[in-house]
Amino acid sequence: MNLVIDISVFIDRLFIYSEERSRRARNVFRIVDKKGYNVFEPQVFGIELASQLIRRKPRDIAKRVYDEIIERVIVVEEIGYDLLLNIAFQTGCRAIDTYYIATVSIVDGILISADKVMVTNARRYGVDAYYIHDDREYNELMSKLQ
Repeated sequence: MNLVIDISVFIDRLFIYSEERSRRARNVFRIVDKKGYNVFEPQVFGIELASQLIRRKPRDIAKRVYDEIIERVIVVEEIGYDLLLNIAFQTGCRAIDTYYIATVSIVDGILISADKVMVTNARRYGVDAYYIHDDREYNELMSKLQ
């Protein structure tokens, strides 16, 4: 199974803002690791990850965590402008969200996010997407992943 995991889930995993949010994110990554699922990310993921890490950690720790995560994901570097534009016109979503939705579309996978708006827009575009902080969706995702 191919997965695209939004940066929001990584942030919930790395930093505890709410124990429940972090628990759900940890559970997702535990299953991903156990099952060996491929995790694909748009190129912009790396920039967002670095930006989030450096705001919260000293540079050396931020760089080490960045390297550990980047070596475990598959970065999709080439996403066509026409596809991104098509997603934007169909959904009206934020520019960064178009990259995640396009990546899901390219790899024929599912999107996992802690961003409800992104999930709504992904579904509007016709991709399989799960908002992990809705009980029903989280349980459905966990069943699908296991």
